[in-house]
Amino acid sequence: MPSVLKLDTADGLAFPTALTEKLGKPEPAHLEIASHILSILSRYKLAKDAVLAKTHHGVNFLAHIYSKVATSETILMCLPAFPFKSPNTSTKVLGRLPDKAEEFALAHLNGLCAAIGDIYEPGARLMIVSDGLVYNDLLGVPDKDVWAYGEALRALRARKDFQHIEFCRLKDIVHIDVPNELDEIRYVANATNFRHALLQQFSRPDYDVSLRISEDEDTCLTYRGYIKFLETDLQNVYPIGDGRSKSKYKRGVEYIAKQMLMRGDAFARAVRERFSDRLRLSIHASTGENKLSIKLLPTDTMFTTPWHCSIAFRLDGTTITGHRSEFDTDGTFELVYEDNRPSYFREKSDLLSWADGKGGIVCEPLYPAGLLIRPAAGRNALSIRDVDAAKVRGLSQINSPVVLRGFSQTRNRDLFVDKAKEFGVPMPRKFGLVLEIKDRDADTRGLNNVLSAEWMPFHYDGLFKTEKWVREDGSEYLVSIPPLFQFFTPVTESPKNTGYTLFSSSTLVLKYLPARLPLSSLRPLTWTVSTSSSNSTVIRGLPLVMDHPATNRPCLRFHEPWPQSKTRFEDTHVTIHNAVAHDVDSTSVCETLTSLLHDRRVAYYHSWEKGDLLVSDNVLAMHMRSDFTAGCDRKRWRIHFD
Repeated sequence: MPSVLKLDTADGLAFPTALTEKLGKPEPAHLEIASHILSILSRYKLAKDAVLAKTHHGVNFLAHIYSKVATSETILMCLPAFPFKSPNTSTKVLGRLPDKAEEFALAHLNGLCAAIGDIYEPGARLMIVSDGLVYNDLLGVPDKDVWAYGEALRALRARKDFQHIEFCRLKDIVHIDVPNELDEIRYVANATNFRHALLQQFSRPDYDVSLRISEDEDTCLTYRGYIKFLETDLQNVYPIGDGRSKSKYKRGVEYIAKQMLMRGDAFARAVRERFSDRLRLSIHASTGENKLSIKLLPTDTMFTTPWHCSIAFRLDGTTITGHRSEFDTDGTFELVYEDNRPSYFREKSDLLSWADGKGGIVCEPLYPAGLLIRPAAGRNALSIRDVDAAKVRGLSQINSPVVLRGFSQTRNRDLFVDKAKEFGVPMPRKFGLVLEIKDRDADTRGLNNVLSAEWMPFHYDGLFKTEKWVREDGSEYLVSIPPLFQFFTPVTESPKNTGYTLFSSSTLVLKYLPARLPLSSLRPLTWTVSTSSSNSTVIRGLPLVMDHPATNRPCLRFHEPWPQSKTRFEDTHVTIHNAVAHDVDSTSVCETLTSLLHDRRVAYYHSWEKGDLLVSDNVLAMHMRSDFTAGCDRKRWRIHFD
């Protein structure tokens, strides 16, 4: 069996006997891809969930995926979710429409599908089946609010270009004679009809909800989850007070939870009939027998569904979720509005505001890391001269990259050089101060594949910029002296959906380290890198982890191994040279770090717009470039500075 079956999150998943029972004699290449896809799905599982813990259940999902891979079909998934915002807007959520929490949830799910597409060409698509009309009347949420929420989600998907996400409404899975194209009035007018059709066509008369709770573990887990969120959802709809005691409220919540279970059973049956060929995902904890339970937000808290919580961003780009009341009373966070509506909380910092005399800036978190800064008064309201270099430098040391968009005069070469001098001390290279990055085919200018159109490995700039130092015994050795920062601007547009520059922050790489390879095991490791380019350089004894010179936070220092099979230029060899002394396997460490750098939960894909400015901390973040059409007009300027 392929070694990839030994998943960190599903030890012992693929016992040969169970696989044989399901698949007969599987094709090894197809099985390897299928197990890799299942491994990607396991990255997104609920933290305490048993998604792949039960061997035979894991094999059930593996068999489903294998059947699609064997016939080169797209991996289709469905997820009942995104019903409506909690009715508790005073202490739980920020409003009735999607906000930054929904945006990051959709980005997270889109990234899941994209990650599958990274290793399987037919890719993956996710159908989000809104269950809003199934339950909203039980929670006192108007039908028109369900419509508005769904429409806003669709607009958000289009605006953010979440290409792998699709939406489906209740009307699409029940059989009822209504117009194919619904507007708000027709939708609301038929909402009750949709609910009645669901129950008439898919409910089971013999369904005993109390018995199911007592006998079926999945039902019990869902019931407990319903009660947990209903207790806060309904506290303003049915407030405790005169005529309603705490115990009466509790009984009412339990009654509604059971009503939701009965409707949910009918809805699940409808979804299975309508989407029988799709892999079933769920937001609820489960045994993992019939569905894969995933979390929708990149958070370590229990609040993983955006319609039940608010989202907050720390300055380093990591997210935290919880009830809005927690952040309202936390003096370290401030509420941020988008489109004149409250959208998210962020950690307070003077670094996030400047140019107030000219309208100021809007500073927006990027998924999964980084910041986007725009002039608050509109495009070109500020120029490159107005960029506060000290504050942008400070931000990039904590959360990279920092993208500045909509500023004028960014393609003025003299102003670009002057701004670099404000950021720090420019560090000229052998090609001069400003490197013009574009496809030069075989003319490498000593920069290997930097000036080509092919994929590049993850790296940090200046690894092969070296000095010779002398030991006490008189022997010489090479020391790498990379710059601290990169400063970019594109002078042309990038081709659409290609030629991305990927940035992976150490903050997220180290966050997602597997349990078998904690940070403490990486700290003592050193590595050796060699290439026949850069004057056939060999550098030994490089620390794999170093503390950031400004923040003291641990940062990964690494170069993705790049064999000749991946490039028509010079290959790059990387080994952990003291791996044996520290009881780790060099190849395994390199493969794990490479996988994390490419992980869609970690890597920010930047598509260049003409006139962007981008500052990245060369210690905190590593980067690479995806391939693009050779010979196209893709040109950027880059300056290194300390």
